[in-house]
Parts: sequence; structure tokens; C-alpha cells
Amino acid sequence: MSNHMMDMNDILVVGNTSQISRFLPISCDRISSRNIDFSSLGDYGKVFVCFAEQRTFRQESDFVGVNFDYTMSVIDRLLPKTDKIIYYSTSMLWENIRTYDINDEFSYNKSNNYLVSKEMATNAMKTIDKVSIHYPCNFNSSYRPDGYLFSKLIQACRGKTVSTGSLSFRREVTHASYVADRSYHTNESSILAPGFLVDVGKYFKDVLSEFGYGGEYLLEEVLNTKNNKNDSCHKSIDTSYDYGTLLRDTVEDIQGYISQ
Repeated sequence: MSNHMMDMNDILVVGNTSQISRFLPISCDRISSRNIDFSSLGDYGKVFVCFAEQRTFRQESDFVGVNFDYTMSVIDRLLPKTDKIIYYSTSMLWENIRTYDINDEFSYNKSNNYLVSKEMATNAMKTIDKVSIHYPCNFNSSYRPDGYLFSKLIQACRGKTVSTGSLSFRREVTHASYVADRSYHTNESSILAPGFLVDVGKYFKDVLSEFGYGGEYLLEEVLNTKNNKNDSCHKSIDTSYDYGTLLRDTVEDIQGYISQ
């Protein structure tokens, strides 16, 4: 990784509504991932391809169409215009391994169409010299679409009663700002994950207490729901990032979102 910081205008972010895009430096150029006019696009030192990062578990979604076919067509058109492309895969491709590393073979639930499409795209990217692959762990922010667990936490921080499944599980989870910051400063293929498990129930209650609420009033845990979340995490621990930082980033983000 070079020590000099590149000129920000030398960077293009494709996918201007994605969570990661929102936390990359404001001075990067940004375009929508839809209807890209490649002919009017200048040359860039680096391109972050941020679209199709939203994991979703609606199995009927056309994951192969978006995560593979369209992504590959965009990458092909970008290659002549840049020296480096950052593609976002996911560390969930190692979800069956308790402590995973970048050289481990993928091991995940093959009935998850989203992950199957991500593996297809990731394997294709490995064959392209200009592409570095970043593998973020599960990450959240106020920009995550409604319907996810994190959006229920935001509602609870507004004083609304929300119903969740059991929150008594541990998960490697981080904030989107961590993923964006690590990604921005990393040129090579890399896992973007702090390497520790978070007690999700405690995390939610700690965030709520910052807003003056007690978790017991807001989170209705349906204790009989089966939780099959995986408790895998990255083999190497990022000592520059801890639970306190995750909590601070989450609270600052939700405060900003609520006050809009």
C-alpha cells in the first residue's frame, strides 16, 4: 500500500446509494450504477464498485442477473478506464468456518442464492489482474433499507415498540463506516472485519440506553424462534477497532438519521 494519498478526484464510486458509498470520502466522484454512460466517463486511478452489496434473503430475487451478469458487464467496461477496481464480495462465503482467513476455501449454505451469486462473481474477479476483492463482514448503517433487523433498532431508538426474533446470538458485525474506511485505505484483496463476535442483544440494548430507553420496553424477543445465525469471525483481530468504537459509530449515525 503506497503511503501517499491519491487525489480524491482520481477516484470513482459506482453505486451512489449503497451503504459503503455513503461513507467513502465526500470528494470522490460518484455515479449511479444504473444506465451508466461509459462513453462520457473519464479515466480514474481507482474505481469502487459498490452496487449489489445489499445482501437480501428474498430467494426469488434475480441475484445472478444483478450480482453476476450485470456486475461483470460493468467491470468489463470499466477496465480500460482505470488501474484498479475494488469489488465487494462478502465474508459470509466462509460462514461455516469458525475462524476464517482469506486463503480458506469458501464454506457456506449453498441454498442461499445470494451467496451462490457472490461466489460466482468473486471467482470471476479473481482472474482479473486489476481487480482487488474486499470481503466485508455483516455491516449496518442508517442507509440500510427497511426490513432488516437494524431498521428495527432505529425505530426503537425513536421510542417505538418493535418486535424482533430472539436476539440472544453472537455475530461478527460492524458499522458501514468501518468497512468504507478500511476499504479506502486498502489496495490489495482483503477481509474487512474486526475479528470479534458481538452479543447482538447486548449491542442493541447498549445503543438504546444511549437514547434513554431500556431494552426490555422496546424489544419484544420471541424466544421460541430458532436462530441459525453463524458465529464465525475473521482469524486476525483488528486492534484499532473495538466494541466501544462500534457503539459510538452506531449511536452517532442513528442520532444524525433521527434528527433529519
